[in-house]
Amino acid sequence: MSLTHETIEKIIDAVYAAGHYIAGADHGALGVKSKPGTENFVTDYDVGCQRMLVSALSDIIPDAGFLAEEGGVDTAGEHELTFIIDPIDATTNFIHDLHHSAVCVGLADGMEALAGFVYNPFADEMFYASRGDGAYLRKNGEDTRLSVSNRALSDALVGFGTVPYDRTQADRTFKIAKELFLNSREVRRFGSAALDVVYVAAGRFDVFFELCLSPWDFAASSIILTEAGGIITDIDGCGVSVFDKTSVLATNVSSREGALALIKSIT
Repeated sequence: MSLTHETIEKIIDAVYAAGHYIAGADHGALGVKSKPGTENFVTDYDVGCQRMLVSALSDIIPDAGFLAEEGGVDTAGEHELTFIIDPIDATTNFIHDLHHSAVCVGLADGMEALAGFVYNPFADEMFYASRGDGAYLRKNGEDTRLSVSNRALSDALVGFGTVPYDRTQADRTFKIAKELFLNSREVRRFGSAALDVVYVAAGRFDVFFELCLSPWDFAASSIILTEAGGIITDIDGCGVSVFDKTSVLATNVSSREGALALIKSIT
């Protein structure tokens, strides 16, 4: 199955609208609440943004199901097409008014990613892709086709996530990060897995890893990466499903074997 240009543009418009909603947030009235896990938060804007997306996307593809981070709409498996939504990826950044968060919408066809949209409204950067049509960055109204870098691990800039909701992963995470730091150009920790993966697609990063992500954290960005020539697997190099929690390793081709070998050497 493929999406028409008209459908893609309608989804982009819906994601733009959701992004503008969170970019205009009143930071004196976020309505921050805790969710299960350590340092795991939801705001009124997460909920409102998700509600906007579900309403708009239901109008665009009425027969699609939904899997969304903030709950209330879990009809995955009941429909051929499923939207996988993270209304605000990097909610902690958002709470702190650190302008590095994204609205994420993935679309799965059966068990496979069909399209992905990741929008950082603070930078006005819309990353998007659909299966077989390449990956693009839309900025200032212009589209640029994305392609991963060809840098080897020794020259790589590496992004990573720290699984803040499960701090039992901290020791292994920082062991891997240290070894990648010692064997690459540098490492970065920005707080949005979705943006980190699309940064690999754009050649800004060359490698990204995190030891546990939920489907909405990477479903949208995964197809953007693969359409840009990158590879996404779990931390052991095995395939991932956009419907399952998993570790994630996102790389270009040139850095991949070195990163995998280094990670596998760490117990």
